[in-house]
Amino acid sequence: MRKLAKSFTLLLGTAILCGALPAALHAQEEHEHGDHEHEGLHFSHPLLNESPSPDTKLRLDFLWGRAGDGDERVTEHGARLEGEYEFMEGVSFAITVPWLRRESALGNVQGTGSTELSLKGSSLRWGRQGVVVGGGFSVGLPTGSDEKGIGSSRSVELEPFADVGVQLGGLELVAFGHYGATVRNPPGVDAERELSLVGSALYPVSRLAELLMEFETVHPVSSDESATTRIAPGLKLYPFTNRHIMAGVSAPIVLKRAGQPDAREVIVSAFYHF
Repeated sequence: MRKLAKSFTLLLGTAILCGALPAALHAQEEHEHGDHEHEGLHFSHPLLNESPSPDTKLRLDFLWGRAGDGDERVTEHGARLEGEYEFMEGVSFAITVPWLRRESALGNVQGTGSTELSLKGSSLRWGRQGVVVGGGFSVGLPTGSDEKGIGSSRSVELEPFADVGVQLGGLELVAFGHYGATVRNPPGVDAERELSLVGSALYPVSRLAELLMEFETVHPVSSDESATTRIAPGLKLYPFTNRHIMAGVSAPIVLKRAGQPDAREVIVSAFYHF
């Protein structure tokens, strides 16, 4: 597993270098697609996954989840605000601030989770073929609470990632690979390391709606815990003539294994593009 993690990290690093040089890899044509109307190859935003094309936007997510039954039931209500700014062609910086309220038989807790800072770059070397590749690096800051179990007040998470997006007519296919590791952990707490893959397929069925199907699998590297896999059917909506404003809803489904509690989730999102 360590060899797999090292190989995956090397792959991520290579892709990040490719995505960090957009100035030398300009688009060869002007492409108007989905929710954008400017130069370059752009992708509509999935809900569980991310868009491989950097952008300038505000995004607000509302999240609801429930797991277990009876005295073991845990219900979570959350919100997540993201701001992304494309400060140069093909490169953006984003900040995401989450908030969570958890209700269980042990009591209710709420608070801000770990704040995420992210730098993302993309290359359009294969733009004429409808392909964009890129990568980036995210840092999770300790703005949460270890005591409440909402984010962390001590650990810092480092997460390089690589991505690829492909457009086939109206169909958009996107895949992200992540390797996350925590540092500066509290005394007695082991570092967490995990590999994750997120994929999405999006297809417009009308001017007002896009169908979405997403897949996510997370594999812990630093422990013997089993992988967690989710599939998420969803819908993107454009309720106004101004297509810079959009919304979406997704219902991730955890693929249950023996001994795992039932779990349900709903994500509702709103976007505004500048």
